[in-house]
Amino acid sequence: IVAASALAAEAPDAAVLAAQAERVETIEQISRPTIAIFDREGQGGGSGVIISPDGYALTNFHVASPSGPAMKCGLNDGRLVDAVLVGLDPSGDVALIKLLGDDQFPTAELGDSDTVHVGEWVYVVGNPFLLADDFTPTVTYGIISGVHRYQYPAGTLLEYTDCIQTDAAINPGNSGGPMFDAAGRLIGINGRGSFEKRGRVNVGVGYAISINQIKRFIGLLKSGRIVDHASLGATVTTDAEKHVVVDDILEDSDAFRRGLRYDDELVRFGGREIGTVNAFKNVLGTYPNGWRVPITFRRNGREYDRIVRLAAVHREGELDALLKAEKEPQPDPHHHDGEPKEPGQPGEEESKQEAAKKDELPPEVKSFYEANPGYANFWFNRYHQQRVWNAYLAHGDFADASWNWDIHAKNQAGADVAIKLTEKH
Repeated sequence: IVAASALAAEAPDAAVLAAQAERVETIEQISRPTIAIFDREGQGGGSGVIISPDGYALTNFHVASPSGPAMKCGLNDGRLVDAVLVGLDPSGDVALIKLLGDDQFPTAELGDSDTVHVGEWVYVVGNPFLLADDFTPTVTYGIISGVHRYQYPAGTLLEYTDCIQTDAAINPGNSGGPMFDAAGRLIGINGRGSFEKRGRVNVGVGYAISINQIKRFIGLLKSGRIVDHASLGATVTTDAEKHVVVDDILEDSDAFRRGLRYDDELVRFGGREIGTVNAFKNVLGTYPNGWRVPITFRRNGREYDRIVRLAAVHREGELDALLKAEKEPQPDPHHHDGEPKEPGQPGEEESKQEAAKKDELPPEVKSFYEANPGYANFWFNRYHQQRVWNAYLAHGDFADASWNWDIHAKNQAGADVAIKLTEKH
């Protein structure tokens, strides 16, 4: 009897075994849409995650940008497929790419990052240190250790706003890979880690770009654009009473037209309470240029509710110019200043030919790419224009229709959409 009791006490708890089995199943599920990303020669890169069966995938801007329009993606099932750049969000460190091939790629389920809380369990999946030669991703497990974290640009275009912080290991190579909640829903794209002064290894503080921020940009990214983030047209500071108040505002901004003035207290922005300057920067950074956002401000004890259209952070063409400047080759460190190279030096023509050969896109990708100023890939802009037009033609002949159209529809979320088309707009 004593021996039987001892054996029973040592038997694993059924609930523990069930939780383990569920965790194993979730890891198998979230590993399938996670991809390893390399340049066209199969070097460098990072991670990503597929979000639709036709092959659209998310990664970081700083992962996709060095590869140019073409890259290779390794899937968990061992396949290595070609992929093409679709759209870029340089400031938010997000890129949309498309895997080429069939329309039955494994996909991640999008979650709701606004509902996550500190202490909840998360999975971080990717290819740290490019260890997975067979493309089987590494999975780390941890908790959400912070939300609404703001990371300053630090001299670059990248500005991480409203981040999810985790103690799950995020190392070089994890960039662009997915963060999942305990149920296997995608809640973020892994980006930065706090590596400064500690070497390029994880120290238990990593950050993911929230999926709800990315959801606002996906439609723009699918159009092949280089998208910009939003500005209120006003800056804020903290006054002596610890209120967040306007300390400067542009008179040509929509916020000014809607009544916002110098020294007004900003109470709510985008439905979120604003108690600090960082809180304002966090929520503002999650919106693209041109969005209309509800704001509440207080003046002389009275609150005012307005809907404000947000402006762009950069002037027209400025973002494109900044990206080109970052890609320009640096001066040869082995060549003396003030002594320009003579044309026709030995090897110069060969180096130009090598550079041209390197820039030549693979045939599998070339037919899906079109360069155009202000766009990451204009091919997708034309493709989606034609796709929408073909859908209209399927409903009848519009050859004799006038220019003035009022279109009423519903988006994928079921919300009403109204579009007005005129000859000039």
